[in-house]
Amino acid sequence: MINTLIANTLPFMPKGLVSLFAKRYVAGKSPDDAFDFTRGINQEGAVGTIDLLGEFTEDPAKARATVDMYKLVLDNIKKDNLGTNISIKPTAFGALLDMETCTTNITEVIEYAYEKGIFVRIDMENHPYTDYTIDLYLELNKRMPGSCGTVLQSYMKRNLSDIAHITSNIEKANIRLCKGIYREPEDVAYHNRQRVQQNYLESLDLLFEKGAYVGIATHDDVLIDGAYDLIKKHKLEKEQYEFQMLLGVRSELKKRLLADGHTLRIYTPFGEDWLPYSLRRLKENPAIVGSAIKGFLTGGK
Repeated sequence: MINTLIANTLPFMPKGLVSLFAKRYVAGKSPDDAFDFTRGINQEGAVGTIDLLGEFTEDPAKARATVDMYKLVLDNIKKDNLGTNISIKPTAFGALLDMETCTTNITEVIEYAYEKGIFVRIDMENHPYTDYTIDLYLELNKRMPGSCGTVLQSYMKRNLSDIAHITSNIEKANIRLCKGIYREPEDVAYHNRQRVQQNYLESLDLLFEKGAYVGIATHDDVLIDGAYDLIKKHKLEKEQYEFQMLLGVRSELKKRLLADGHTLRIYTPFGEDWLPYSLRRLKENPAIVGSAIKGFLTGGK
């Protein structure tokens, strides 16, 4: 209740105060901030996925600018040999305008990345875009095999059927599996924490069974331990999966995963739109407020 109260109050607080909650989770405003952060985690043994903030845009010029910025990011990844790929969101590329514009913009970025040998993650947003995102992933992967992957969210009740659909169309699917952060209606998503955890592990088990490469995206100890068990069950080598974490969260877990020899990818958002992004994330998941306060007080431990 306290977390929710604080989260609902944040939009009315001074921008500087909000930044105390947000800055641990954003690399900075400029692409150079994201590049510098990536170099730092590369030195620690981790890799990254760079994400330009600014989703849910209704401005065609901004959607076009997003394409251009991602091309700049890709140029620098290639030039500096950075250990990172990129993540993109359909609503940043014009999904709120029309799907044709969005598809054209996303395809342009993925084709550009494919020429440079850089992988692109098409992020999953809230449920109105689920079918579109999966269909786009399947179509682009057919044209450019291995060019991209997508995301599935374990609070979605349709998750297991989506895995079956994807893996029946792609021999080696590439999926980031997370819990999900958007506020979804009860008819499409589980709201019970234990049920979401159960669906996560069932989804991970099925993905491994189907031979998918999975980005195990979680900070939940129950799911980390469960993932370790499933990795043993399926007798996977360390190059057959990776763990993924958000920037600024649970440094001790990051050290543990790296010490155990796992590939670890850090989600690295940047951009001028850090404020609306942060407010939306905090409002959608008030538990982040408590995590942010704890991180601020403990230095992220």
